[in-house]
Amino acid sequence: MKTVKTVWEMRSYDVWGNSNDGYEVNNAFDAGSVTLRLTVEVNNAGTEHEFLSAYPSVRQIKAALGITGLRGRIDLDGDDLTIYVNRASDSYPLGEMHCTSHASLSPIRKAE
Repeated sequence: MKTVKTVWEMRSYDVWGNSNDGYEVNNAFDAGSVTLRLTVEVNNAGTEHEFLSAYPSVRQIKAALGITGLRGRIDLDGDDLTIYVNRASDSYPLGEMHCTSHASLSPIRKAE
């Protein structure tokens, strides 16, 4: 199985609000960076539009953001280079990840 090495900048949040009224991110903080090895997928295999892509697994995202003890599911938003993570049960913002090693992960292109 082919993999690609990626580097992600992490952000943690200062969150205001509650589950009844909703949550708001008051401030975002640098939470360091992490290197993730992602599994490469072949898209449109066997066609002239075939390309390679990669995306972190839910397990990798939880580990990178230090999300422990969360039995519930997480919701993901964003794109191939930016991931916003919320707790699925009440949309509580948990953090975000930004890929700095690549210009694109769909298709895979290194940053210049």
